[in-house]
Amino acid sequence: MHTHICFVLDSSGSMEEIVDDTRGGFNAFLRDHRDGQGTATVTLYDFSTTVNQVYEAYPVIEAPELDKNNYTPSGRTALFDAITRAVDETAEYITEVESEEQPDNVVIVVLTDGKENASETSQDTVRSRVEHRQKTDDWEFMFIGANQDAVLTAEGIGIEKDNSLNMAHDGDGTKDAYRSTSDNISEVRSKGSTSGYDAEDRERQTRQDK
Repeated sequence: MHTHICFVLDSSGSMEEIVDDTRGGFNAFLRDHRDGQGTATVTLYDFSTTVNQVYEAYPVIEAPELDKNNYTPSGRTALFDAITRAVDETAEYITEVESEEQPDNVVIVVLTDGKENASETSQDTVRSRVEHRQKTDDWEFMFIGANQDAVLTAEGIGIEKDNSLNMAHDGDGTKDAYRSTSDNISEVRSKGSTSGYDAEDRERQTRQDK
């Protein structure tokens, strides 16, 4: 199977507190999936006050890692703008590629450490996009949130609660969130879907909060 993975990664100013672990966690994710089952491509967006497509549809074995040059936190949190753009442009990309290159699975992963505070896009618009792609195209959405009720935020934009994870806003919490997400995407690559974050994933984050 071929899986397309789209990361929507918060780069607002508050992410500076966990910047090294964010870079390290993302890079570890890429390394994990270079030898994964089937084939995979990766698209990366980062967002602060504005939304930036860092790269699109790189084979995972070639996808650039994060460093100080391509990931530097600053600004506010245009979460809704970022998700909407990622969904729309992923759909455009899939429409334009040759039939033999069409992905069997699409996973959009959103990681943020703050609540929406800078978008022009409404929550209802985001929810409509997410629900349409889940129901019509069987896309998977995963939401990781720190400093908020991630389940509540995810449900507000149409993402199932089992696919959302509260992340402790520290180094260990960040690394564990990436590890849990990597395991879920491995499941997608091998089975075509994910069962979501489990009790062990959530317990690791709970311990970090204590």
